[in-house]
Amino acid sequence: MHFNVPKNKTIGKYVVLFMVFVNFVIGQSSGNCLGKTQNQYVTSGYIPAPVHKLMASNNSEKIVYLTFDDGPSSSSDKLMDLLDKYHAKATFFLLQSNILKHPKEVERMNLEGFSLGLHGVTHDHRKLYRSKQTVVREMSEDQKTLMNIAKIKTPFIRTPYGSYPFMKNNYRQAINKKGFIMWDWNVDSHDWKYRNWRFNQVTINQIKKLNATNQIPVILLHDRFSTVQNIEPLLKYLELNHYKMNGIDATLHPLQFPVEFGKY
Repeated sequence: MHFNVPKNKTIGKYVVLFMVFVNFVIGQSSGNCLGKTQNQYVTSGYIPAPVHKLMASNNSEKIVYLTFDDGPSSSSDKLMDLLDKYHAKATFFLLQSNILKHPKEVERMNLEGFSLGLHGVTHDHRKLYRSKQTVVREMSEDQKTLMNIAKIKTPFIRTPYGSYPFMKNNYRQAINKKGFIMWDWNVDSHDWKYRNWRFNQVTINQIKKLNATNQIPVILLHDRFSTVQNIEPLLKYLELNHYKMNGIDATLHPLQFPVEFGKY
């Protein structure tokens, strides 16, 4: 930013002070934005223990975590526009190949304060879950690709198809050792099954059940055209029912399926 300082000394003095103030505000604003997008990934030296039920505190506001797998996509920009319209943040679990196809969308996700996570490379359970080393390798490759594009190192991962039954104890220990934080979900929107408005009601029904037991919803969705075209009724419902839509951060206890599903 450049100003021509007037020759009048008094006026010039105030112009200089104004310039200093403007530059300070811009610097603070930029710093806060950077801090927000970086701090959500900081684990403070340890990884919070996983939980199988994500419980709300009695006095807390209503929170929901929207999570989108398989992106980014050609629909990501429209999805972010919709999320912005409803003052919503979300978490995107990104595939390496799609990061490379849609780098501008990834940059926007990061700049606008959405949480970014990893979804691997192949999305093929026969390749990914061949060994604990293959899981770590895919997530590490995905992490490196995201770092090159967005300049952030995220610890968050979601393994394709969820952690059960593939992620055995030794697999989980291997990703923990590498500093990854794995997230599953407790609401399956079934947007992979219903490519129309129907997944909204399926999702809302599950949210109501969790609310009755004081659990925080973590919703599985997908970054794809059919979901983006039909998701607005869900966002309206969450807004009207006073849910705060947040992205995940590294201070949270990650929600995970138990190794033996059904045993809590």
